[in-house]
Amino acid sequence: MNSILINTALSWVTSFFENRRDVGKALTQAKIENANKHINGWGDEYLIIVWSYPFISMFVPKLQSATSAAFVQAATLPDWYIGGFVSITFAVFGINKLFRFKDK
Repeated sequence: MNSILINTALSWVTSFFENRRDVGKALTQAKIENANKHINGWGDEYLIIVWSYPFISMFVPKLQSATSAAFVQAATLPDWYIGGFVSITFAVFGINKLFRFKDK
């Protein structure tokens, strides 16, 4: 009878510590994945400024003429350059996150 109780207790203690080890591994892996998703950089801030400037400059009288001239000049850019810029912007802003959110 005592050996049955001891074996049961040992198996419970063993499974408890194995479970704690597995939980620890899962938490560590989640922290690593979360850290990789949020790598700091200036790309996001740069693109926010680039995309926001024309809208903001519409309301600043001294900047309106420079912004208009910039759009006239930008109209001469080739389509491949504009497409590349938009693609990079989507990549930096995380368009794949939008698709993942949509799937949930």
